[in-house]
Amino acid sequence: MVIIMFDLDDCIAFITCRSARKLADCLEKRLNYHNITRSQWIALYYIKNNNMITQKQLSDKMSLKEPSVVRLVDKMEILGWVNRVNNESDKRTKLLTLTSNGQKIETEMQAIAEKFKSDVLNGLSQQDLDNFKSTLSKMLENIDSAS
Repeated sequence: MVIIMFDLDDCIAFITCRSARKLADCLEKRLNYHNITRSQWIALYYIKNNNMITQKQLSDKMSLKEPSVVRLVDKMEILGWVNRVNNESDKRTKLLTLTSNGQKIETEMQAIAEKFKSDVLNGLSQQDLDNFKSTLSKMLENIDSAS
């Protein structure tokens, strides 16, 4: 008889990671249909909702390294979605703003994201969602305490 002390398929961290990857891949597929990546949409979202954000702030919000954000913003600037403007209070940094085309695309992708959210949450109660979020928050607190 073999006794398994640790079952990866029952590990909440593994289940959460696999689920997050599947959700991200599904959203990516829906956005790619409209010729935009998930990272591009997330950047547009944060730029729109944090008027005049720096690349450093964007990298923090997206949990990406700054060089990755620089490449992302460079591409979006070439596509005409984002502008870099001078920061009057700190000449060393540029602020990111959306162009009118970037605002239009972000709004269109917001509708795609809302549909995705609706599809994913179908059949779940608000209580289910609140419990899920609370459980994840507690797990993150436990990780921070153990570190």
